Amino acid sequence: MKQTDDRYIERDSPGMNDDPSQIADHLIGQHGVDGALDAVREGVEAAKENGDNYRLSVWREVRRVLQAKKEAADNHETPSV
Repeated sequence: MKQTDDRYIERDSPGMNDDPSQIADHLIGQHGVDGALDAVREGVEAAKENGDNYRLSVWREVRRVLQAKKEAADNHETPSV
């Protein structure tokens, strides 16, 4: 089981470590895009279980950023005919 990177989401210091784009880039560097999406799924589930709506909203935004990056990468890989 991957460790979720909740340490990058700090409730007490908004703006410092809760930037979804920065978190997404970090996760991609650590796990690749697909692994990053897996880590986000785990983060979302952990936030739901803990009733932590702040982390849940950040993880959901990170997921949106990752999905957009994956879609953009997939579009660039499509051979032009």
